[in-house]
Amino acid sequence: MSMHFPASDHGPDGPRRPRVLLVDDHDLGRRTLARLLEALGFDVTSVVDGTSALEALRTAPEPDYVLTDVRLPDFDGREVVHAARQLVPTPRIALITGWDIEPDEPDRIGVDWVFLKPVNIQDLVAKLQGAPPPHLAAGRA
Repeated sequence: MSMHFPASDHGPDGPRRPRVLLVDDHDLGRRTLARLLEALGFDVTSVVDGTSALEALRTAPEPDYVLTDVRLPDFDGREVVHAARQLVPTPRIALITGWDIEPDEPDRIGVDWVFLKPVNIQDLVAKLQGAPPPHLAAGRA
């Protein structure tokens, strides 16, 4: 599936790649997922903890997607979700967890998806490609 972007998201080299903020303290899993997403056309910023995620949300270009582990070494990934929900435009957000969560939690905290570990990569990529953030979806063909 190819992704198309509105004219405002075009740079001198054509449409910009959708941006992903990936937050996970598991080094191998984070690096592997980041490489895969980059190979599929995403621009990935990966960080190891919540503090780094909050800094990236404040200083890096706004992500189109935020993928965060729930259990981070410094605080709960739900705090990353809360901070990402404050961005305008709001990115699509996914929780990645090895733990059960309450059935109503995704709606209550405002996440688009929950992926249980080990993450089904095909499912994750299908969700990202099938549901661009509203500001990118406007330009899809």
